[in-house]
Amino acid sequence: MSITWRTSVVVFGAVLLTLAVPRAQEPAGRGRGAGGRGGAADQTPEVRQIPRTPVVDPAAHDRGRSLWASHCIDCHGSQARGSETGPNIIRTKTVNFDRSSFTPGSVLGPFLKAGHPTQSGKASASFTDEEIVGLAHFLRQRVNDTMRGAAVFTVGDILVGNAKAGEAYFHGAGGCATCHNASTRSLAGVRARVGSTVDLQQRMLFPGMGARDRGRGAPPAANPNAVTVTVTPASGPAMSGVLVEQSDFYVTFRHTDGTIRVVPTTGAKVVTTDPLQAHIDLLDRISDTQIHDLVAYLENLK
Repeated sequence: MSITWRTSVVVFGAVLLTLAVPRAQEPAGRGRGAGGRGGAADQTPEVRQIPRTPVVDPAAHDRGRSLWASHCIDCHGSQARGSETGPNIIRTKTVNFDRSSFTPGSVLGPFLKAGHPTQSGKASASFTDEEIVGLAHFLRQRVNDTMRGAAVFTVGDILVGNAKAGEAYFHGAGGCATCHNASTRSLAGVRARVGSTVDLQQRMLFPGMGARDRGRGAPPAANPNAVTVTVTPASGPAMSGVLVEQSDFYVTFRHTDGTIRVVPTTGAKVVTTDPLQAHIDLLDRISDTQIHDLVAYLENLK
């Protein structure tokens, strides 16, 4: 037997001995039973979910309430729903984006640091991080209180507006008639279609809470509310489709034939189009009175 052949036999025997070692000697958590196929190290990390009603820290909320009373209440009211001298901020982008963030104050903080008037004259940029977090928790609770499942919320009669004023707003300052008319997105009989007056108001303010055309798989029936995206790379033709996902580095969209494309955004021009953008923009300027007037008008559309 040659030296080469002997060496091969020895190596082969060593491999067999290695394979014969009981699996029980594997470190805890590395086998199929403890950590799945690849062990704990290969497990898919848990995806953080933002709860429908974000948690409010009671101590931080109380600190925020004191700050609110000292610096903000005169303009925005005790519940942040406005006063005779200042607007309702419950539905503003700043408050709601902060409420939906994982870190309270991450959106409100930069807004205040940029400068905002206060009733006390205190420079909003001088609020400490702890004070901003307190205000963020206070505002979270104010928004939570407006949710239909909140302990302090009782659905009452919301048909308290002026239908004539609502009609004027619909065709005038509200800009609603630009998209909704007899031939396009007609709202005739809308009250009967949505089910209740409360749902009518909710759909009017937040129409995107219904099904949106996003996701993977075969293309569904055309959805007029789908967010679309057009990507124009530095070289080559533009590509368009229904937006599936967008990050700082990639945009994912679906062609009409169901094909999913993932395109890097570096050097590319990315333009998204949201058919419901007018509703999103409306939240920053519509008042409670105008909401009630619009609901009264839409309630009786035949």
